[in-house]
Amino acid sequence: MLTEPNIDRNFVEDQIKLLQRDINCIIDQDRNLRKQGLSKLQDFFKVKSNPSERIYIFDAYTLKNLLRVFEDQVERNRETAINIVLNYLDLHNQQFNTESLRLIIDTVINRLNQLPFAETSEEIRLSLIKLLHQIQVKHIDAYTNNLQKLAHMIGKALQDNFPEVKKDAAIFAAEISKKLPIGEFMGEAVKSLNFNMQHAHTKIRKATVDSIAPILLSRTNGTFLEIVLNNLRNLSLDKSSDVRKGTLIAVAELLMHFSIQNLNNFENNLILILMNSLSDDSKEIQNLSMQLLDQIGIKRQKLDEEANL
Repeated sequence: MLTEPNIDRNFVEDQIKLLQRDINCIIDQDRNLRKQGLSKLQDFFKVKSNPSERIYIFDAYTLKNLLRVFEDQVERNRETAINIVLNYLDLHNQQFNTESLRLIIDTVINRLNQLPFAETSEEIRLSLIKLLHQIQVKHIDAYTNNLQKLAHMIGKALQDNFPEVKKDAAIFAAEISKKLPIGEFMGEAVKSLNFNMQHAHTKIRKATVDSIAPILLSRTNGTFLEIVLNNLRNLSLDKSSDVRKGTLIAVAELLMHFSIQNLNNFENNLILILMNSLSDDSKEIQNLSMQLLDQIGIKRQKLDEEANL
């Protein structure tokens, strides 16, 4: 429920008198009225003064209509709606209205959770992923109510033909996986990542392999490693040294943090990837492989000593 904050009621009442028409106009049949209303709202929420009052006006008066603009037929209007939400996020210091953020998240997910995407613009799909990222930076608890639906959307976003969406979706997936127990639901996402590990663009392969360890480690019951293991081996031989380094770091993260059960099943396969990289053409990668193997050996020795106590 929206709670009544400690705000300047006179400011709110005065501003609503000025803004109510614009709030109504953003869902009008006339595209020019929608554009004008959105422009005025964006100007209002850009201003940093009276942040608590502006946040309240957004939550209590603006949000419902604004979320409908995410489906506006005019691309520029959808873009402006996203920017208004970003302005809203910038107004906050610490306290967020979780209910408002969850409504925003649900709206974004609905634009990206099926193929073909409801959001037809590549650039706006990228903006939506960036918006989700900003929300998780600001208030991760807004995501805790529906991890399964979020994971499904991530799996679809990773299949986007637009390379920048693939890259940013992988980054977002990794960040979410570090903070929330979403791993159980990420099977489709891991399959999408496995496909992206073979992408022609180096930056896609790099972002993909960087996301693998956080996502796999987020699953506490078993692992999806078997889906990506062959391509992890392939990426350890990638033409890009950055991708090869990223792969070794990912493999080491898994070896350092996997459960005993997962280590029993996959340790030999993962160790072999690191050992094969000792003969890499790059001296830097040879040294990295040796360094990671030493760290893993120390960790394993410590675990064995603790087990024998």
